[in-house]
Amino acid sequence: MMLKILKNRIRQSLQYAQVLAHPLVYHTIGCRYPKYLTLSFEQSINYLSSIHPDNGGTCLRTNSIQHCYDLHIIVPVYNVAPYIEACLKSICEQETKYSVLISIVNDGSTDESPRLIEEFIANYSSHFSNKKIEVTHQSNQGLAAVRNLPLANIRGRYLMFVDSDDMLLPDAIESLMRKAYATGADIVEGNFNVGSTFGFVCGKVIRAELFSHLCFPSGYWFEDTIVAFFLYPLCQRIEYCDGVHYYYRHNSNSIMHSYAGRPKALDSLWVSKRVLSDYFSLGNKATISLYQMFLQDALSTKKHLLTLNDKLVMQSLFVIQCNIAQTYFSDFLLTKIPSSQLIYIHQSFQTSNFRRWMCL
Repeated sequence: MMLKILKNRIRQSLQYAQVLAHPLVYHTIGCRYPKYLTLSFEQSINYLSSIHPDNGGTCLRTNSIQHCYDLHIIVPVYNVAPYIEACLKSICEQETKYSVLISIVNDGSTDESPRLIEEFIANYSSHFSNKKIEVTHQSNQGLAAVRNLPLANIRGRYLMFVDSDDMLLPDAIESLMRKAYATGADIVEGNFNVGSTFGFVCGKVIRAELFSHLCFPSGYWFEDTIVAFFLYPLCQRIEYCDGVHYYYRHNSNSIMHSYAGRPKALDSLWVSKRVLSDYFSLGNKATISLYQMFLQDALSTKKHLLTLNDKLVMQSLFVIQCNIAQTYFSDFLLTKIPSSQLIYIHQSFQTSNFRRWMCL
């Protein structure tokens, strides 16, 4: 107990020190940046488009939904030969009373993944009991398109996404689905071995109807943005399940670990801009929680684009983010927000203060 109290006091002291230090950072390091920018929104869009244009697609689409199974699991596959068998085994060996459909989509793999999938099905089919596996092979089209293929014909009451280099941990399906049916939740959040699944599409169960008019925006990196900017705002009820349910495997070739310095890192901005546009085009209203998710996403995008080492990129990004804030969240720009962690980025958008934003 004493150790816990000590840790909390240390954490509080560090947070307080960061708050005190921010004005010092702002008035010293920050002086190298202009406080206000003369760059227009159109100039900003044009400059970033010259580096990497917004070539992605919409996240709006009508899908068919049939409740043939309790859970429909979607597994995209691309060149994951070292991991695919362990992934499929972790799903098929789940002990659960719930019926499960597993849709595997091979996205034009050039390694041994297709053969290993077929061998796995042939060798383990007698152990599937209340689980059915279907496999589709297509030419390489990217992660969003792979996930979207089974989404066109959803056949479960709930959906789950499992990346093929990861694994489900024992009892994941049973515990998440039990909570879903007991509470009537739209989403039941699980936990990764490295933290919460909040904000990620994997490691949770999602009511199928949330995807009745939604898909992953094709052509972008960071397509999971639909979770924060579309799925969560549509939810009436989100539940959380104790325990660890999903083993996330660190993959140095994944987008999350390979975007640095690459022009396509701009997708972090483009996809957020597109998903918000689609969300509000349906007449949906802004909420304080959505605004706070936008602020958090704005910080992440800033981190991604700093790796391009281009001052004009950062200025253009800030102008566009200010425009998004003013277009969709003008009411909240005039108020205080509950989160102290996001107060400085909130204030930078309130005052269009580029210097404050750069010091974050």
